[in-house]
This record gives sequence, structure tokens and C-alpha cells, in this order.
Amino acid sequence: MHVLLQQARYFGPFPLTYEEILDKEQNQILAAVNVHIDEQDLRKPFLLVEDKEVTQEDKSFICRTMQLDPRDRPSADELLADRWFDLP
Repeated sequence: MHVLLQQARYFGPFPLTYEEILDKEQNQILAAVNVHIDEQDLRKPFLLVEDKEVTQEDKSFICRTMQLDPRDRPSADELLADRWFDLP
């Protein structure tokens, strides 16, 4: 549950398209996670996280890899061709 909370906190909320790939109980769990995060005001988009060692380009690349819906994630080939690998 902790991993789901952190994932949704920084990269969520979980998309409604999950209804197409999860069963009812799994969808209810993810909905409860989203509600908890919203009620406790815990959401913090990863792009807004402040860390001196992580550049904006790093954050952007990580966000592309962390799309919550696996159907929206770039392929390995797409990631390897990303301009992030060309940065100094």
C-alpha cells in the first residue's frame, strides 16, 4: 500500500483508464488511495520536488518513465532514443 500511495502522490492520480484493465476490487483500492491523498492534501507532482542533485531534465525523463498506465509508457527503444541520454 505504501508504494501505491507514493506512486499516486508523485505521479498520480491513477487514471480512469485502469477500469479497462483491473477488476472492481482493484479499482476500489486505487480509488481509495486517490481519495486518501486528496483528503490529506498529500499530492506533490514529481516535477515540483526540490532536490539540488536532480535536474529538471532528470525529473522530466523520470516522469515519462513513470506513466501510471503502462499503455502510456514509452517503449524501451523510445526511452533509449530519448534526448536525456545526450545531456552532459
